[in-house]
Order: sequence, then structure tokens, then C-alpha cells
Amino acid sequence: MTLNFNVREHLNPRRLTIAMWDYSWLNAHYPSGSFQDFDQVTDELLERGFNTVRIEAFPWVIGQLKSFEERTTVVGDPLSTWGHSDKDREHAVAEELAEFMTLTKQKGIYVILSTWGRTHPEYSRRDPEQFVAVWEKTLAFLAERDLLSHVLYIDLDQEFPFFSAYRPKLDLLGGKVTTSSGLVDAMEDAGQQAATNGLSWNQAQLDFVSNLMNDATKYLQKLYPDQRFTFSLTGYWDECRSLGLRCFDVLELHFWMSDRFSHRSGWGELSKDRGEQPFIEFEKSVHRTLSAIRPMLLAEMHQKLRKAAAWSDEICVPLTTTEGWGPWWHMEHPDLSWGWMREWCAECSALAAQYGMWGSTPWNFSHPYWENWRDVDWYREVNHTFMNN
Repeated sequence: MTLNFNVREHLNPRRLTIAMWDYSWLNAHYPSGSFQDFDQVTDELLERGFNTVRIEAFPWVIGQLKSFEERTTVVGDPLSTWGHSDKDREHAVAEELAEFMTLTKQKGIYVILSTWGRTHPEYSRRDPEQFVAVWEKTLAFLAERDLLSHVLYIDLDQEFPFFSAYRPKLDLLGGKVTTSSGLVDAMEDAGQQAATNGLSWNQAQLDFVSNLMNDATKYLQKLYPDQRFTFSLTGYWDECRSLGLRCFDVLELHFWMSDRFSHRSGWGELSKDRGEQPFIEFEKSVHRTLSAIRPMLLAEMHQKLRKAAAWSDEICVPLTTTEGWGPWWHMEHPDLSWGWMREWCAECSALAAQYGMWGSTPWNFSHPYWENWRDVDWYREVNHTFMNN
């Protein structure tokens, strides 16, 4: 007799409907900012059927503070797709994190802690040798305030290795020098790698990643045996799967449309910020692309989900995604429509439930600063469908 065992049926909560608020929760937390009122935006989160939020915990800042009351600078970047700030603004990062964590705990909202490797000018250095130490200090800060009980898991390095302090070392072992110079470059690289297949790390790189992930997670798991730890991934699935890692407590993978969509639609050539650009031809190309190959794109998504589900079964952990399902970048603009994206992402989110995922997100655009945030009914419907399948 064969028994089907789905680990998510034995977890509390049994399903996660996740909004990815990255570093936006801090960067836009100022008067007139879209996250100015934590109480309001978390109420809106619940209203839309979310029970979980994933955020940047800023370990590279908090882990280096001289005092937890210290203020550091979020550099203004009004054209940034995510986490835009109108101008340079000072933030008490640790205190604001504690405020956010206290409020989510009071409201029964679960939290996933992560890092995009964000730094502030006062603490701009990211020494890989301090990677575990800055996380340890950040988690201790929260633990001392009893603000870890509603943390579902800790993603130690967002979309490893693209935003990681370890990327230069990993690239060097592969015989190349890191060329990415910023956040958008890292996002572009991650999006391109997500479409590749086969092993692209040599043995030295594989050994390096295996040791890093095993050592970091095991150290922190011993300190916090009641917490779950992982490294989220958007590319290098085959490489990490080949390592047979059993140190992950959760498998968080990000699912994107493949290069089939990117090449045909011209998406890959777009400048990905909030600046003024003509999108009319791109919009036409998107619809022409989908009219020709949407079934093929959907078949690829099924393939990715089957692969992810099999991997999670192999290492006996629940499967989640906090970012996906279309292209990782889109913009609200008079020339662009969101209808096709809504339809596509809703269908993929429903598939996530069918493939037994513990947690899913409608897409990576679930922030109060997007116009789509006002479409409460759409969010409710997508989250309800995932929760009940």
C-alpha cells in the first residue's frame, strides 16, 4: 500500500498566502510614503486574504549598528521599481523592524525574514566572513523582544547567489570576475539564469556552496532550534539539488516565465525602472507572443512545478514561493495592461495549490504603492483559491 504524505497538511498554518514586501516596508516608511502607516497597510494585507509577509530584515545594517537606536540613511531612489524613496531619509532600522514585527504579531500575521543584502551608507561593507554574525545579532535583537514566535522561516540569502556577499568568491571559483554593479543588475542576472538548464558550477563551486549552506544553517539551527532556515533560489536549481542538501527546513523557489516569453516579446530589452518609456509596441508584442505560445509557457510552468515538488519530496521539506509567476518586472503605465498578467498569475497560483505547495504568492507586485493593490476582490479571489485547493 502506498501512503501519500504531504508535509504541509501537518504544519501550522496549513497554507501560506504571501505578500513580498522586500525592503519597501522600510524604504517607504515615512510621512507621505506608501508604508507610512504600518497599522493601515497590515490591515489592508489581511483584507486581501494574506496571512504572511516576507520582508528584508536588514541584517547587514542591524548586525553592524553600534546601538539599536542608531539612525542610518536610506538613499533616495524615486525611480526604483521596488522600495523607492523620494529622497535620502534617515531611519532607525532596528526600532522600525521591532515596530513592524510587534504589529504583525499582534494581528496574527506570519513573517518570513530575508535579505537582499541591502546596506546603508553608514555601513556599506559586506564582509562574507560576517554573514552568520550579522544574522545572529539581528535574530538576537528580535528574540530578546519576543518577536520570533510568528516567524515561519528565515531565508538567509535572497535568490542565492545573485544578491549575496558570497557572489564574488563563487564567481572567482568559476574563473570569472563579478560584473554586476547594483540591484537591478542582480535582478537581471537572476532572471536570465532562471531560464537555463543543466549544471553550470564546477566542483570547487559546488563544494563551496555546499559547505556554506550547511555550515550557516546548522549553526543557526542549533542556536534557534524552534526556527526554520533556508536559502531562497531563482536559478541554479539543478546545481543546488545535486548537492543533496538536507540542511534546508523549507524549499523556497521562485517561478518565472522563461526566455521563450522574454525573447519574443522584447521584455529583456526593457529598461526596468519607473522612468518614462514608450511601451506601446511591447504591449502589442506581449499579446502576439501569448497568442502563439501561451500553452507552451504553461507547459513549462507545469514542468517547473513538478520538478520543484519532486525536489521538496526528496529532501522532506515544504515548498513555497514568494515571488513569481510572470516576468519579474512589469510597470503601471498608460501603455501597459495588467489583464493578461492577472489571468496568468491567478492560474499559476492555483497550480501551486494543486502541486501541494505550502505557500504561494499571487505575484511579486503585492505592495501598497501599486495601483493594483486597490483591486481587493482580485487578491481575495486568488488567495482564497490557493487556501482552499
